[in-house]
Amino acid sequence: MVFVRGTFRVILNVHSLNTEGAVGNYNPLTKAYLVGRSGNTWDIVEANVVSGNMLKHWHARSTAELAKSLGLALCDDCKRGVFYRTRLRVTSEEDMLKKCVIDDLHGFLCTETTVKRESLIKVSFIVPVEEKIFNVTTITHNRVVTEKTGAIAREGMMPFKSEYASGLYAFAIAMDLKYVGIPLANPTTPALSKDERIKRAKLAIQALGSILHGEIGAKQARAFPITKPVEAFVVISKKPIPAPIHAYYVDYAKESIKTYESLVTNGLIGKDDLEIHVYGIDIEANNVNVIKHDSLGSLVNALLKRIEEWLE
Repeated sequence: MVFVRGTFRVILNVHSLNTEGAVGNYNPLTKAYLVGRSGNTWDIVEANVVSGNMLKHWHARSTAELAKSLGLALCDDCKRGVFYRTRLRVTSEEDMLKKCVIDDLHGFLCTETTVKRESLIKVSFIVPVEEKIFNVTTITHNRVVTEKTGAIAREGMMPFKSEYASGLYAFAIAMDLKYVGIPLANPTTPALSKDERIKRAKLAIQALGSILHGEIGAKQARAFPITKPVEAFVVISKKPIPAPIHAYYVDYAKESIKTYESLVTNGLIGKDDLEIHVYGIDIEANNVNVIKHDSLGSLVNALLKRIEEWLE
């Protein structure tokens, strides 16, 4: 069994990863209200965010590209990076698992037969951290219109404005990798071999790399975010576990360690059944195994090794 719960902090500079459509010639970023601490009180602030829909889409996109490179099963839509209710007509969950990695990991619904699968991968919104380290600016661009001759039209300069943001952001992801290749409707009988299941589970972890380096939203062609991952807190376990406190909160790592130490000291999970892998975080623990990494590559490799060893 393998369950993975991770939360991350990443710098995103000059990005426009999630907008809400043009209002006239103005393209605003998606915004939401966040509650956080301000001194000894709680405060609410409006901030730009990247939706969970966007994050989940790009995780699936990165997973699909990795699957194609390995020649693993993908349906035609997922090969093209189009992820929605399946157009395949399937009569069982097992049948779909054999046809597509993405429908296995990210779930599906066949509307004709009402066969469905819940997603094994759950994500949060990407939000600026509780310390309010973010800002939004507006930049004016020009769209050029040409005549049939190729000359710029007399009134062909069409100015428009887009919002861009920079800040320190946080997100979380949960993966129930125990169920890769196993129908949720009949979780006692895998539909795929153990080797195939391990390959798919490892893809879900590897796809995090693209996300942490900025492939997570729109307008990447002209505003690929200037990105630097700065903190990672990932828990991998042989048994179901709660998610760590979201990295949005300033004290997330310390509070999360307390939670997992409590699970071990109360006998709810064995110390050797759970590992906490961290990057960019200086933290100690007495009753849980904390492995510190000097790079995200080292952290990802450690998780891949555990998947090979722990996935049954």
